[in-house]
Amino acid sequence: MFQKGQLTGYSNVLIQADLDFLKYQIKNQGVKLIAGTGLHKLISECEHFLAIPSGEEFTYDVLKPLLVLYSLSDTVRTLWMKGKKYATQLGAMNSGDFSYGVKGSSHDKYFKDFEFELFSAAFLVENNVDVELPQHTEGNDIMFGQLEIQCKHPEVLSRDNMDDYLRAFQSSLVKSNKYGVFGVGSDDFLGFTPEQFGFDDKLILANYQRTLQVEDDVLRHIFDDVLRFCPRVLGVYILNTHFLFSEKMGLTLSKTSNAVFCLRPNAKEVPESMHREAYKILYPFNSKPAIRSY
Repeated sequence: MFQKGQLTGYSNVLIQADLDFLKYQIKNQGVKLIAGTGLHKLISECEHFLAIPSGEEFTYDVLKPLLVLYSLSDTVRTLWMKGKKYATQLGAMNSGDFSYGVKGSSHDKYFKDFEFELFSAAFLVENNVDVELPQHTEGNDIMFGQLEIQCKHPEVLSRDNMDDYLRAFQSSLVKSNKYGVFGVGSDDFLGFTPEQFGFDDKLILANYQRTLQVEDDVLRHIFDDVLRFCPRVLGVYILNTHFLFSEKMGLTLSKTSNAVFCLRPNAKEVPESMHREAYKILYPFNSKPAIRSY
C-alpha cells in the first residue's frame, strides 16, 4: 500500500500541469475523446488520483496512469516544441488502454500502438534525427529523408507474423523506391509485468532475462534469416515499455531498447549515405548496435 503525499517527486502541482498540457494538446489538435477508453480513461484515472485525500492509502496500480501521463506528456511536449504534426496519431489513441505487458483484443490496442509511434518520433527528434509523422493512415509510420520507419506492436512474437510484417514492409519500400528501418514494440509479447516477475529487483532482472531468452530463437531467425530476403530494410530497433516495482524505488515506468544494423555490402544501389542515415535512426536506441551483414 501507498499513502497520498509520499509521491514527492511527482507532486499534485506537476501532475495537474501535465494534465492541463495534455488536455490543451488534445483540444489544439482537434481530438474528440471517447468516454471510458484510451486518452479519456488515462485522464480520468489521473484526475481520480488528484482527488484522493492526503494520507489515504491506495495500491500501486493507482500510480500506473500517472507514470504514463508523465511519459506521454513529455513525448507530446517534445513534438509540439519542435513543430511536428501528430494529430492523427494522438487521435488514434482513443481506443485501448495503457496496460503494458497485457494483451488486448486486436481492435482495442491503439493507445499502445500509437504511443509507440509518438515516442519513437519524439525520441529521435530529441537525438537530432529530424523525422516527420505522416498525417494519414496509409503507408509507413515515420519519415526521415529518403528513409521510412514502420512501427509494429505485436501481441505474439512468432516467425510467421514477423515474416509477414517484414515482407510487407519490404514490398512497400520497393513500391516507393525507398529504404527503411523496422521498429518493434515488444511489451505485449514479453508480458513484462510486476505481477508476473515479482516484487524484488534481482528477481525481476533474472526473470526478464529468462523471458528474453525464450524469444531469442525467434529473434535470431528474424535477424539471421528473414532479413536476408528484405534488402531494403537497413535496420531493426526494439522498444519495450514496462512497469517495474521494487522496494527501493516503488513503481516506475521503464523503456528499454536495442537495435540491429543491417549492412548491405552487396547491394550496389545502397549508397554509403543511406547506410549512414539508417544508422542515425538506430543509434539513439543502441549507441553500438549489432551489425548483420548480408
